[in-house]
Amino acid sequence: MDFEWADSEVAACVWEGGRLQLRFSAARLCDAHNPHAQVHWAPLLLTSEHVEPWEPPEPVTCMGRLRHGVVLHASQRLQQLPVPCTLQGVVTLELEFAQGGLLHVRCQGLVLHPLAGAAVGAYQC
Repeated sequence: MDFEWADSEVAACVWEGGRLQLRFSAARLCDAHNPHAQVHWAPLLLTSEHVEPWEPPEPVTCMGRLRHGVVLHASQRLQQLPVPCTLQGVVTLELEFAQGGLLHVRCQGLVLHPLAGAAVGAYQC
C-alpha cells in the first residue's frame, strides 16, 4: 500500500529536541498496483530526526486534513510513500494543511509506519 498526503488527517504534531512526529488518525492508503482499488484509511506515525524548520511551526497549525504534501529525497519528488517506509539522508518535507497551515522542514531521515489498530474512516476535518 502507498500512503498519499492529500486528504489524510493529522491528529497530533509533536516537536521536541530536533524530532518531529506526526500522528495520522486517518492516513489515505491506496494500492500502488491497482489505481481503481478502493482507498483505505489507517492510523500512521511519521517520525523525522534532526529537524531543521524553515519557520518553527505551531503544533496547532499542523493538525487536521492535508491539502497537499511532498517529500524531496535523493533528487526525487515523492507525493506517495510505501507503508512502511524508511528514508535515510537529507529529506525535505513540505505539507500544506486545508486550514492554511504550512510545514516546511529539512531533516536527516524519515520513518513512516502503521500504528496498531483497525482501519478507520476519513474524518474530513
